[in-house]
Amino acid sequence: MLDRTLSFRDARTDDALDLVEIARDTYVETFAQRYQPSDIRQYMDAQFTPERMRSDLADPQTEVRVAFAGRRMVGYCQLGPMTLPEDPDPRPALQLHRIYVSRARQGVGVGRILLTWAVERARQRGAKSLWLSVWRGNTVAIRVYESRGFETVGETPVQVGAAFDEEKVMRLEL
Repeated sequence: MLDRTLSFRDARTDDALDLVEIARDTYVETFAQRYQPSDIRQYMDAQFTPERMRSDLADPQTEVRVAFAGRRMVGYCQLGPMTLPEDPDPRPALQLHRIYVSRARQGVGVGRILLTWAVERARQRGAKSLWLSVWRGNTVAIRVYESRGFETVGETPVQVGAAFDEEKVMRLEL
């Protein structure tokens, strides 16, 4: 039986291994049918490592919020400086780098709560816009973002191993 008790808190350095685990698990859940296993492995070995996660957690410009069902981590989001090339606006902006929620917890509000937190934190930090990129085939996520006011403003390539794909770039005016 699933524990229906949800709680949220800011990530700590000692969460790094659990964050890497949920990142890898949700990435495979989402993309196992889309990319070759070797491409997924190569991408994850570059993006989702304990060292990289610890570095992100130590960065004062990056914030990570985690979601729990009981004592089990079931999702997280990461907010930080802009890295997308599409930001022509000189006003302060932040980027939502990741929202990952385990498949068992999708559709029960975890992602929406994390997204609400990210929007509010961006406002509190003085950002005038919040940006993100999302795989163009992730129609569920795109609909959620659009329902919160995000607009598609472009596309950006993403490399997963030897494979290339396009992600939608979306922006929310704050």
